[in-house]
This record gives sequence, structure tokens and C-alpha cells, in this order.
Amino acid sequence: MANIHYLKRSHNEAVIKVYVTDSAGDTIDVALSDLAASGETFDAGTASVTIKEIFWGTKNNKHIDISRWDGASAHGHYYLINAGSHEYTGFVDNVYSDRDIRIIGDGEFHCIVKLTKESGYS
Repeated sequence: MANIHYLKRSHNEAVIKVYVTDSAGDTIDVALSDLAASGETFDAGTASVTIKEIFWGTKNNKHIDISRWDGASAHGHYYLINAGSHEYTGFVDNVYSDRDIRIIGDGEFHCIVKLTKESGYS
């Protein structure tokens, strides 16, 4: 089973938690439009979302692949193994920031991702 929870959806920021309980793993797609806060307007033509922090946990020697998904191919991969966290201090990765987010795990995992909504939301 795969799930996504929107822990925070504010004007400038979104925090999502995704998890998979199937030992075979799964793929979870997060559309940028789903990050809009209540009452916020989403503009796909100008939307840009950057990853600010990542917290993750997997079973031993399993991995998570976080990438940007354009509907046909994945770009900008982050490969995460076991458990940990990372905060982008001093810079943000804005390459492919206009594309949806795809999270793939090869086993059970959880992942919390803090996102900054740069543009496309008003």
C-alpha cells in the first residue's frame, strides 16, 4: 500500500509525507497542482517548486529514488539509502522545478519532503 499525506500546504511552502508498506516497493507521483493551498490558484505554465529538505527511512539496504517526472521520463534523481536527512543550505536545486515529483522505493519506506513554492501559486 502506498499513501501520500499533505502535512502542510501554505502560500510559500508544502510538506508531504509518502510511505509504502508493500515489501516489493511502489511508485508515488506528486503533482505540483496538488500542492496548492486552500483558496490558492495554480498556474501550470509558471509553476516552480524546489526541494528544501528530505527526511527518509527504508529497510536495511533498500533505496528511494526521488526525481522530477514529466509524464514520459524522470530527471534529476536523488538516490537515498537506509535512513537519513538532508537540508539544502545556501542553495536549492531548481533544475526541473517545473515538473511533478516521482518517488520510487524498492521496498517499504517513508519519506518527508519539504518544498518551497517559488512561483505559479497565488
